[in-house]
Amino acid sequence: MSPAATGPATAQLRSTGQLPSGGPLSELLARTPAPPPHPHADALRAELTHWLAGTGVLDAAGTARFLDRGHLELAARCWGDVPAGPGLRTAAKWLLLAGILDDHVEDRRPGDPTGAARHTIGALHALFAGGTPTAAPGHGAALVRAFAALRRDGAALTGPDWAVRCDADFRAHLDSSLARLSADGTVPTVPQYLTHRERDGAARCAAGWVELAHGLDLPDRLHRHPQLTDLLTRFRHLVRWIDDLGAGRTAASSGRTLVRALEVHRGLPPRTAAARVAELCAAELTTLEFLADGIARGSHWPTPVRRHARGLVRYAHALIHWTADR
Repeated sequence: MSPAATGPATAQLRSTGQLPSGGPLSELLARTPAPPPHPHADALRAELTHWLAGTGVLDAAGTARFLDRGHLELAARCWGDVPAGPGLRTAAKWLLLAGILDDHVEDRRPGDPTGAARHTIGALHALFAGGTPTAAPGHGAALVRAFAALRRDGAALTGPDWAVRCDADFRAHLDSSLARLSADGTVPTVPQYLTHRERDGAARCAAGWVELAHGLDLPDRLHRHPQLTDLLTRFRHLVRWIDDLGAGRTAASSGRTLVRALEVHRGLPPRTAAARVAELCAAELTTLEFLADGIARGSHWPTPVRRHARGLVRYAHALIHWTADR
């Protein structure tokens, strides 16, 4: 078994009955290669720790607690094969700020009684729609400033097609974040879950970070190609379901995971529901790898597309191991 399958989060999931011991997720981990970290991972961590402290998004204690959860380690493994340049740093910053935003929203559920998270989301929505963001209270103002700088940096490193996709995908994620604040604890049915998660732009954002980290600038005409569309759809499914299986804070604490939907509306015991989702992950990963290999070996594809296909698979591999070990 992979070392990641014996991490603290895995033990916690087993204790709560969400992770089937010896079941499909263990098999998924065992057959999934763990990407090695970036050769300059320590330097990346030092640089981004200094950057995050300087944004004022979190206080010193909050910064330490957040970084201890391993987001920089995930970035170092997702993009361990790219040069240590601005693309890598900017993609890693996106990963960090997105995680902090999710915490900002989740810590204010249910109801967001002070309205702080709603103001922050509203300001970010205006920013990523090309407008002027309204003032956000407290640490939310620093978060908006940090995202504004990151938006400019990403656009400067890529091109207009990437920037438009990034804006649209992040706005979709903000809309889903706003919906989470209003969630009343009702567990969605499986069809409701699938519809809602398809609208959430979080996994599409992750695909954009892969493109950014690798210094790619894929035009929309390639993104709309059926073969690449299929690849990205598999990637999005896998990212969402792995997050659900890992009981990530955002989805799990609101009960809006596929595991919970299967438990409540299909009558499956928790371990059986988790095993079912793990099977879906395994099947989708196999398909993702197969489709990506077909693109990567296709001499008719431009080199940037082939690199993007390989990058999506590496991100998925790293995410699987990180999720099991956090």
